[in-house]
Amino acid sequence: MAESQLPYPYQSFTPLRASLSEGRLAPYLKSAGYSEEYAFNLYLYNARLSKAFLFPLHVLEVSLRNHMSAVFSAEFGSNWLHESYFRAVLSKDSSDALDKGIARAKSASLNDVVATLTFDFWSNLFRPEYDRPFWQKHMSDLLPNAEKTTRKEFQKIVRDLNKFRNRIAHHEPIHKENISAQHSQILNVIGWFCKETAEWVKHYSTVNQILRTRPSKNGEFSPFFKDRCDADFGVVPVTMALNQLPAARFLLCCDVSGDLMAVVEAQHIASYLLSFQQAGELVVDLREKELGQLIEEQALADNFSVCSGTESLSKASNVLKKRTAYIVVKDEAVLGVVAKAHRRY
Repeated sequence: MAESQLPYPYQSFTPLRASLSEGRLAPYLKSAGYSEEYAFNLYLYNARLSKAFLFPLHVLEVSLRNHMSAVFSAEFGSNWLHESYFRAVLSKDSSDALDKGIARAKSASLNDVVATLTFDFWSNLFRPEYDRPFWQKHMSDLLPNAEKTTRKEFQKIVRDLNKFRNRIAHHEPIHKENISAQHSQILNVIGWFCKETAEWVKHYSTVNQILRTRPSKNGEFSPFFKDRCDADFGVVPVTMALNQLPAARFLLCCDVSGDLMAVVEAQHIASYLLSFQQAGELVVDLREKELGQLIEEQALADNFSVCSGTESLSKASNVLKKRTAYIVVKDEAVLGVVAKAHRRY
């Protein structure tokens, strides 16, 4: 779902707006300051977030219903679905929802019926009227890893998570919500049932990964060049002698007018010096050799491109082609360097 983050070559936004509807796009356009491309980037980001939440929400819902069923089985027996006292306690809405679940199930077995019952059915069983018959004695049984969580507190948590789940199910915007807090709450609740299950979900959840792809206001997808560039650089003139070079990974070499001419690394310096090797010895006076000579001998001039810090890193693979071995990341000042060698973009 909306996985590719490479720029899409929009010819016109009109067909997409017609397909998705103006009403559905309205909140994204508002959030994007009515920039159409940014609005569609937000829409795609929202779709990726929604997809990422499906796994943790799935485990939350399955864990909730299975642990609730276990509590009811211990209290009312394995046939709790039909036990007279349990049924007598239910409100008409809950009783009707249970009957619909029984009718939809592929068999009359407890597991099959439990699997058909909706999140709404389970979350509604934490309403105040169910406090005395179900939860005054059994909250600690339901949540063995939660310290003194009351039925009232848990009702609010489950109700809020159910609303969040329903927003995703109905393809509504969630990108403006506190996504990290929602993700943490889901993991917390799963952990109240079973810590090992929560650790498993946390390990495989992609929510935090997707959070890092939020598009910027200029419509670019994160991460940006400024997030990944290497700040270990020095700006030096091409007239600098090799014995005066600073200890930096990247040397940004400028001509006499101050314009950037080339990016030099230690490997270039080493290759240049080795060219003076005679009989196994280096015969060269570093004081007599300047960066300009190295750049000419190694054919390094214009081996870079300049990109803004707020441009998406997804562009790197297209920029780092042919003779372009480096991206100099620059806004008002140079922020760092992105190198092609040994990296994948």
